[in-house]
Amino acid sequence: MITLRLKPFPKLGLVLALALLLSTGQASAQQGEPDGPRYVVQPGDTLSSIALRFDTPMNDIIAASDLADPNSLNVGDVLVIPGINWIDGTLVFEDIPYGESFLSLQRRYLLPEESLARLNRVTSPDQLYAGFSVMLATERGELSNRARVAVGVGSSLLELAAANGENPWAMVAVNQLPGTWAAVPGDVLFTVGREGAGPGGLPSPITALGVEDPGFMQGRASVVNVAGSGALSLGGELLGRELHFFPESETNWVAIQGVGLTTTPGIYTLTITGTFDEADFAFSQPIRVLDGNYASETLTVGAEFLDSDLSDAESAIVRELVAPASDQKLWQGLWGWPHPYVGVINSEYGTHRLYNGGSYEGYHYGVDFGGGIGIEIWAPAAGRVVFAGPMDVRGNATLIDHGWGIYTGYFHQSEIMVAAGDIVEPGQLIGLVGGTGRVSGAHLHWEVWANGEPVQPMDWLNRVFP
Repeated sequence: MITLRLKPFPKLGLVLALALLLSTGQASAQQGEPDGPRYVVQPGDTLSSIALRFDTPMNDIIAASDLADPNSLNVGDVLVIPGINWIDGTLVFEDIPYGESFLSLQRRYLLPEESLARLNRVTSPDQLYAGFSVMLATERGELSNRARVAVGVGSSLLELAAANGENPWAMVAVNQLPGTWAAVPGDVLFTVGREGAGPGGLPSPITALGVEDPGFMQGRASVVNVAGSGALSLGGELLGRELHFFPESETNWVAIQGVGLTTTPGIYTLTITGTFDEADFAFSQPIRVLDGNYASETLTVGAEFLDSDLSDAESAIVRELVAPASDQKLWQGLWGWPHPYVGVINSEYGTHRLYNGGSYEGYHYGVDFGGGIGIEIWAPAAGRVVFAGPMDVRGNATLIDHGWGIYTGYFHQSEIMVAAGDIVEPGQLIGLVGGTGRVSGAHLHWEVWANGEPVQPMDWLNRVFP
C-alpha cells in the first residue's frame, strides 16, 4: 500500500491564482458571504453526522448557515461549514468515473493532495477506486474543460509546453509539480491555454474511458471502451493479464477481458497504456472486483473421475489453445443457441463443487445442457475451429476461435462434424451430444472464454457484445 505524503504544497498561492483566472466567476466568495466552505446535503445526512464528519460543532453550522429550522434538513440544502480554513469552495460527492485517479482529481480540482485525502479520510490513493463516492471541492476554477498532454520519453516540460503553446510555469502550477524537472515520462498533464473534453488521467484526444455493466465481476466478461480519435495505439493490464484493444470503429477501441472465478473480490488495478503523437502514456486506476455470488454443491463420484494430474494437464492444453487474441472479429450481433434445449440446464456455470466429502474441489467452468445422445450442436456465431478431437476428460471436444480473444468449447460429443481450420457460420451443425469422456450421463458442456478466462456463457446469449 502506498502512503500519501501529507505535506504543505509550496505553490498553493499560484495554484489558487490560476484557479481564479480559469474560473467561471464563482470561485471566490463575494464580500459579506459567510466564512467557510459550503456543503451540499446528501441522502442519509443529519446535522450531527455532518458535524462529526467535519469535526465542527453543530450549533456553529446552524448559526453560519442561518438555518430557520435545524430539524428540517433536505437533500440538496447548502450548509456553511465554519472553521475549516484548509479548504474552500462547495463540497459535493461524486462517483469517481473511469479515467480519473487520485492524482488526476487532485489536479482537475486544484486540490493539494493533503486536502483531498483529508476530505475523504483516506491514507492511500488505492482507496479511491472507480465508482467510489468521493468528496470534492468544486467551483474553484477546476480544469473541467482542459486538454491533456502526455510527457514523452526524453522530452522536458519546457519542450512540451513550447510544442503546445503553453506557459511552462502555469503548467507546473496547475499540475502541482515542484518544478519543471518533475514531469516524468508517461505522466499526463493538464494544459492551461487549450480546451478539451475527456478523462483527466488520459491524454487528449481520448474523450472517454468506460466499462460496460456489470463492470468487473467474478466469472463475467468485462468490456472496456476507449473513445478518441487519431493515430492511437492502446494496451494495458488487468488482473495479471494483458489487455488487447481492438478498433471497433474509427473513434472507439474495445478490450474484452474475463474475470476469473477464483479472483478474490476486492480492489485491483486497471492499467491503460498507449502511444499518441509519438508520446507514450500510462494510466493506472484502482477498480473493484465484485462477488459473483455463485452456488456450491457437494458431489459423490467414482475415484476415477478425480485424477487431478490428468485434469490439470488437459486444462493446460485448453488454456494454450484459447490464449491467442486474433485481430479479426468474426461474430456479429447477438449469438444464437448452441443447443435446442438451452432452457434445460443440468448444471449452472460457476458452481463451486466439493467432491467425495471435500477430498477434491473445483469450479464448473461451463453450462451443462440436458438432452440425450444425438441431439444437434450448433455454432452460435461465426468462427474458426482450432481443435476438434478426443480428450481424456472432456471427451470428443471442439474449440472455436471467434476473434478478439473470444473462444467457445463443446465437450462430451458423440460425434464431431468439423475439423481444425474449418470456418463455421452461425447455426451450422458442428456435432452431436454424447457422453464421452469423464461424465455420468449424456449432455453438452458449453464454455465461453474471454482473453484466457472462462466466463458466464449465458451472457453471450442474452446481450450483444461489441
